[in-house]
Amino acid sequence: MNTHTEPALWTCASSIVSIDSPWVRMLAERWIDDQGRPLDYWRVERAHSVIVIPLWRGQVLLPQPQFRPGVQGLTLDLPGGRLPAAMTPAQAGPLLLQKELGIDPTSINTIEILNAQGWIINSSFSNQLLYGLLATLNDSASIDMSRVHRSVAHNFSAIAAFTQELECLQCRSVLQTWLLSGMTQ
Repeated sequence: MNTHTEPALWTCASSIVSIDSPWVRMLAERWIDDQGRPLDYWRVERAHSVIVIPLWRGQVLLPQPQFRPGVQGLTLDLPGGRLPAAMTPAQAGPLLLQKELGIDPTSINTIEILNAQGWIINSSFSNQLLYGLLATLNDSASIDMSRVHRSVAHNFSAIAAFTQELECLQCRSVLQTWLLSGMTQ
């Protein structure tokens, strides 16, 4: 007979240090693991993230590459950013498209949430969740093409090939989820 028991949860024994800023909170804590051993952990509390796939006239629109201090270079990404407090991902999506691509929120036909629960970014060291959205724009929307770096055809093979070009794992995850959902042609 196989007896399955749930593992014991860890408990936080003490807080060692907390460093707070407007964007992030870093914590060092002492935890007691399921074997009773004390372990010191650093973790980060951040606002959740939203990444938007903007679809217009059969094309996914990509903003200009942005400099990322963490990798000390430019990266090609989908539009995205932090989820403001007291705002849902669907409410933040139009604001992110306006900020990164200059798209007027009234130009958006639909916003579909690809993962309503949010994905855990780095469960060992962060509480941050990632939400993916698909924003379908009106064909008649006026798009400032100087803000669009590139577009990718809305079909399975083009999107699948493009995911291989992206260095951003979060952007790749959102695109691959969209691919696997059958929402692409």
